[in-house]
Amino acid sequence: MTKIAITGYASLDHVAILNGAPEAGRTTTILRRPGDAWPRLGGSPAYVAAALVASGVPDAFPICWVGEDAEGADYRMRLARGKIPEAGVVASAGLRTPMAVLGYEPDGGCICLYDPGSMEDLDFSEPQRGLLATSDWTCITIGPRLATETALTIVGQETRLAWVVKHDPRAMPISLAARIAERGDLIITSKAERAFLDEAMATATSLRPGLIVIETQGGSGALLRRDGKETFVGTPIIDVGDPTGAGDTFAGGVLAALVKGECNPAEILMAGHRAAAALLSARRDAEKENSAQ
Repeated sequence: MTKIAITGYASLDHVAILNGAPEAGRTTTILRRPGDAWPRLGGSPAYVAAALVASGVPDAFPICWVGEDAEGADYRMRLARGKIPEAGVVASAGLRTPMAVLGYEPDGGCICLYDPGSMEDLDFSEPQRGLLATSDWTCITIGPRLATETALTIVGQETRLAWVVKHDPRAMPISLAARIAERGDLIITSKAERAFLDEAMATATSLRPGLIVIETQGGSGALLRRDGKETFVGTPIIDVGDPTGAGDTFAGGVLAALVKGECNPAEILMAGHRAAAALLSARRDAEKENSAQ
């Protein structure tokens, strides 16, 4: 059974649909708070792991940190409810469980306020190190800088490495991003963060043979580059006011396809699209049901 470790920040997400763009000195009205999203299980490790589990890859371990508080217990309960392994989650009395408030504007833009709930010098516990050392794949998402640096020293040469890109210079300076790019077998970026990835790849000393780079392009589709060849696969637009986690869910679907041995670029992209579409379709249906009530 393939074991996958996914490093990064935990989060309990609080999602709100707004009536306009927030401005200083003016009240912005919350039009709606989705019933399952105040809070909702969030953070990149949980979304990636959930997509893997849903795609038939059960040994997907979020490697993250929560507090010894009610919110931390809630986070772990939500993992268990989704049949996502909890062994990589560390609860500490010295931390607050991370939370995010995501406000969606009418044009689809998102205001994200994130409370990491902890100091930035977090590093892995021995059980977390053990999971990283014995994983077949390690997936790095945005997380504490020290922990990300440590992950690169723990991952064995035979372990395959995936990176879900997020441009956050505080946690991911370009020097660290370049090191991950050098080691990566799979890199997934959004179109908006492509320039950051390009800088990291240009800074890297070398790149691994066969590196797969995927650029998601919102509702239009995604582009896969490997060995100088490009494949684009479009995806139907799913009209939903709350797309939180779609990119990380896409990444989990892609990773599941690769774990299962898929080599066809179009099929790899379709696996990501199917995972994201399942998430968004469920949200859309819930929105319609709530509107009808």
